[in-house]
Formats: sequence, C-alpha cells, structure tokens
Amino acid sequence: MRQRRKAKKGLSGAVTALILVIAAVIITLVVVGFAFGLFGAFGGTPTVTQVGAGTITYNSANQDSTVTLTLESSGNVNIVGAQLVGTTYSANGITPATLTAGANTVTLTFDGFMPQAGSTYTISIALSDGATVEASVIAQ
Repeated sequence: MRQRRKAKKGLSGAVTALILVIAAVIITLVVVGFAFGLFGAFGGTPTVTQVGAGTITYNSANQDSTVTLTLESSGNVNIVGAQLVGTTYSANGITPATLTAGANTVTLTFDGFMPQAGSTYTISIALSDGATVEASVIAQ
C-alpha cells in the first residue's frame, strides 16, 4: 500500500494574516498622512496666511503706495496679482513673485493710491493655485 504524503506549499495562515495586517497599517498611515498634509509638497496645494499686521506707506515723490507684509506658506506658490479691496487699484509691482515654504516678506506697489494715515485696508492676493489670501494693512 502506498503512503500518501501531504505536500505543504505556500505560506501558513498565520504568516498570511500577519502580512495583511502590516499592509493595512501601512496603507492607513499613508492615507492619514495625505489627509492631514504631513507629507509637505505631496499633500496638495500649499496654505498661505498672513503673519502680523502689514503696513502701507505713501511715497509722494513717485505718487505710489508701498505695502509690506509677511505671508507664511506651507509650500511654493506664485503670487499672480493683488488688488485693494473696494477699489480699482491693482498692484503693478510684486516682490518676491514666488512664495517659498516658511515666512516671506512681500512688497506690493500700487500706483496713484494715497492711503489715509491710520486707516486699515484689505488686500486680496491671488495665487497661482487659484486660491486668494485676504491681508490687512495699516496706513502709516
């Protein structure tokens, strides 16, 4: 009579279950990382916010106003334009035009605009990713 041998091929059930649990944990961590923007540049569009109060000063020699403010960015993004809210004045000078991750001091120039000292103005800053940032500045 012949003896039959049971051939063992493949992984045991315990090893397979362990591999599946490890894969599920890794996938969960990646999804949570993207959801909360923990992977920096891979997490989507950067967030830009104003830090502190900005200032706007009038230069009578050039008949223009210069805005200086600090924007905090979580990644690289370009500033494509800026406008004084409630007016038709648009910035004709933006330095720097590209925000990098971290704090960025931005200077905007508005030709022909003469602010009233002590007044607060709102500037709408348009970014290359389609977002806009509202910034407050105080006239000096």
